[in-house]
Amino acid sequence: MHILETPRLILRPPSHGDELLLHGLHSDPFVVNAIRDGVYPTIEQSKAALLQFINHWQHNRFGFWMVFVKDEGQARKFAGYCGLKCSGPYLPEGPNNVEIVTCLHLAASGKGIAVEAGRAVVQFAFDRLKLKKVTGFIRPTNKRSLRKNQKIGFFYVEDRIYDNTTRMVFEVTPETAVKIESLLVVDYAEPQVTSR
Repeated sequence: MHILETPRLILRPPSHGDELLLHGLHSDPFVVNAIRDGVYPTIEQSKAALLQFINHWQHNRFGFWMVFVKDEGQARKFAGYCGLKCSGPYLPEGPNNVEIVTCLHLAASGKGIAVEAGRAVVQFAFDRLKLKKVTGFIRPTNKRSLRKNQKIGFFYVEDRIYDNTTRMVFEVTPETAVKIESLLVVDYAEPQVTSR
């Protein structure tokens, strides 16, 4: 597992202690309306989502990073998550089918955090994982995500229907990706809980 550090952000893999952070994010009215179709999660659903995040890392060597905004060089304010996911509802399972996913609190939206985190994640995908492309799926009405993905270097491929909803399909390749100015990648091992 790896921590990614950019000029303003620290992205670290999820840990079992992130339950309340994730539940708070998924309960943010901005997030509920934007990506959860107006449905608030239960704490059990948030715990299950966190376990999926952790299991994805264990099985694939990558996944979603918890995104923190730096303050005096330290990770201070939880902004949301950004990362990579194998396949999913829009992509068939396979080693070359990787999707970018971003979810931020309203307070972190509109400040370039999603672009900076997305550029770091995509650069990691190409430099470390040696992927040939990363795919993004966006609702046509999600103007913020459309702008963000264009700033990362994604280009439009096609529309795809899933569950009677149109998603715009975007891809980014090593040739089209916008690199981040400064990206530090550090090995990370989740702290082990010890019993006394």
